[in-house]
Amino acid sequence: MILRTKTVATTLALSLAACATIPDAHPLAGSEWRLVAIDTSGSTTTLTPALQARHTLAFSDGGEAAVQLDCNRGRTTWTAGQPVNGAAAISFGPVASTKMLCPQPSFGDQLAAGLGEAQRYTTTLDRRQLVIETPTLRFTFAPANE
Repeated sequence: MILRTKTVATTLALSLAACATIPDAHPLAGSEWRLVAIDTSGSTTTLTPALQARHTLAFSDGGEAAVQLDCNRGRTTWTAGQPVNGAAAISFGPVASTKMLCPQPSFGDQLAAGLGEAQRYTTTLDRRQLVIETPTLRFTFAPANE
């Protein structure tokens, strides 16, 4: 009788677990972006295609991100809210990276520092643009595969 009660209880628990919803993965998870522009107060720096390929950001499931910082590679952690009308809060942990001296112009140091100050992100509905905002900068990204 005890075995039958345990079997029924286990079956019931598994049935209830099957009804539970698993939250969707974050929309940024699994995406990879290339930096196309940096906006500061009053000016915009547009990166050439060669520089764009050397400044990338890849979001992984589980809150990890890989960053190409020109000739250096880095890793960081990230958390972000679910977007409402394409926008939400975002934050990154400190970027751990290699420290090679990259040829100029290079925006790797600026990107690494800026990610640490990130407060908000926006994406377009067609996911053709990601903007990460800090108190003083706006980093504009395009999908890496385009």
